[in-house]
Amino acid sequence: MKNFLKFILVIGIFSMACQTLMPVPATPETPAATQPAATTESIVTKLEELGGEACAEKPDLICVSIPVPLNHFDSANTETINVTFAVSPALGTRYGMFIQAFPGGPGGEGIGSSYLGYISDDIQQHYDIVFFDQRGIGLSNPLECPVAYEKDFIGYLTEFNTAGQEGYDTVEEQQALVNDTRAYVEECVSEIGIDPAKLAFFGTNQVAEDIETFRETIGDEKIWMYGVSYGTAVAQTYARAYPNRLAGLILDGTINMTLSGEDSLYSQERAFDKVLVATLQACNEDDDCSADMGGEDAVAVYDKLAAQVSKKPLAYEFPLPNGEKAKGTFTFNQLEYTTAYQMYSLEGRMIFLRALASANSGDLVPMLRLMYLNTLIDPATFDYLGDPTFSDTMFLGVFCTDDDFFSGTQEERIAQSIEAGQASNGTVPRLDGSAYTGVTCAFWPSSPKEEVVFEPLVLEGVPTFVLNATLDPATPFEEGQFVAQNLADGYHIYVEGGVHSIYGWGYECPDNYITDFMVDGTLPSEHEIVCKDWDPTPFSLYFPNLPKNVNGFADALDLARSLDENFYYLPEFYYGDWEEQTTVGCTYGGTFTFGPGQIADQYAYDQCAMMPDLILNGTGQYTYDTRVFSFTVDISGAKTGSLNYRYDYKINKATVTGVYDGKTIELEQQD
Repeated sequence: MKNFLKFILVIGIFSMACQTLMPVPATPETPAATQPAATTESIVTKLEELGGEACAEKPDLICVSIPVPLNHFDSANTETINVTFAVSPALGTRYGMFIQAFPGGPGGEGIGSSYLGYISDDIQQHYDIVFFDQRGIGLSNPLECPVAYEKDFIGYLTEFNTAGQEGYDTVEEQQALVNDTRAYVEECVSEIGIDPAKLAFFGTNQVAEDIETFRETIGDEKIWMYGVSYGTAVAQTYARAYPNRLAGLILDGTINMTLSGEDSLYSQERAFDKVLVATLQACNEDDDCSADMGGEDAVAVYDKLAAQVSKKPLAYEFPLPNGEKAKGTFTFNQLEYTTAYQMYSLEGRMIFLRALASANSGDLVPMLRLMYLNTLIDPATFDYLGDPTFSDTMFLGVFCTDDDFFSGTQEERIAQSIEAGQASNGTVPRLDGSAYTGVTCAFWPSSPKEEVVFEPLVLEGVPTFVLNATLDPATPFEEGQFVAQNLADGYHIYVEGGVHSIYGWGYECPDNYITDFMVDGTLPSEHEIVCKDWDPTPFSLYFPNLPKNVNGFADALDLARSLDENFYYLPEFYYGDWEEQTTVGCTYGGTFTFGPGQIADQYAYDQCAMMPDLILNGTGQYTYDTRVFSFTVDISGAKTGSLNYRYDYKINKATVTGVYDGKTIELEQQD
């Protein structure tokens, strides 16, 4: 199987100033006027009657499992499965339920990845916040084929083209693709262990019915719903089936469901390429980023690396925490996968540019760090670790159940998928990891055999907010724009630049529009709004890589600050889960250890060499209350000394004292 990218979700909280909002008064038709009779107390009682209890991994939520028909559309089929919902009851006067079609994918666990921080306090005051694991995932009758998936995924990461152009352009390659894909699907379905005919009952249309069953069980007349990424497909599917049960709908990172399977994937490919090129071109305009690229055009730098690894993978050695080095080869597929996943966020794009610049100067380790993290591969063994909150199996299962890829016999659909994939495949467009998905879906038992057609969503009488960004790589801006233009009561709120999903990042726009609507029934005065508080720059503030040698530092303070910044943006550190102590290998030897403590994060540098001529030994910490980061290290190599470094984030002041290169130093810098 040719692996493909997932509509994953990225949520964060930041604070920024925003444009002045322009509300209009509430009317009898607005959501605040349709409050259900149920109170918070009665809902808690109802959940307890249904067997609700604190969720095992999310104890602040009440989990309740309800039986639902396996097939909602066949009353003669009496088989049921359990679907689990998790509820955070309203903190004050209850207005109703705010259902979160939250997980990305498909495949993301709504409960395991649930997070209340992106929802305003005012909304939490008046609404039950409801998450759920959709059928086949997490707590809801999970279907898994981890053994088959790992085998297939590792094969994808390590394979490389040995004939013709990039992709499956020879008869031999195409036959191997068909054989490997057939074997993967057969092994996966066998490992799942249910009647293959039942896989048809795990598509998004059944998920929407599960939500309706939950609404009926609770007894609210209407609900509010938030869908993000793949969740917008869940939300739109529910809206088509039950428009009279929706008081309001928010779609964030919106999918155009009128597109066919192949058109949707190619739309996503173009969006990833668009974001990557914009990021690379912005690097050319940034002095620090351009300097790290050696003054070369960043687009050309990327294309050069892509062309190089597509012809012949790069042999590498990667530093491990035990002092040994893992040996491997860096393939085009690894580059493509890594690049795509770094396009989801502003910081991710900046970190990717740093890694690309390092690779261009001969150091592949930063790119490998990102590759291992994004692919969830253990560097020491190259085993697939997986994500406990994401079902790789159901990503494929739902995707191939929902979407059609051409029509006709299995052989005809395979042939058309290969032809279309080959026309799309190659290093330009630079990110095309979904090119041959149709081949996989042709083998999946529940894949539609004929064209699946959805008319544009109109949804009269339901205020619907469509949120998106012009630089969203996973759910292209044009798709959300199309959905918004067809809505009878739609509000298109978007940002220039931006990321995948824009609600809940702490910006007043769009967050205040959603809060005003849900709490006060206030709707925007305009149906198309461009948020002015987002910086349109494709990536966050660029922090330069360490220089090639210690002579590249202006002084000891420059050295200390550069080390501070570079350790912070070390991928394992920046993306770490911070649940326990973690040790990583430094590029040129030694280790760096970091992890949480009771009052401070703790760091240790043990013969750590991130540069070939500079070795660090010592400790550091970040104290939560004072917001001070500090380290005390002995340095050796081309320069020697002992440095005490301190950065106070409350006043943005850096100081360093000690001995450096035989001289006593005391330096400070106020940002």
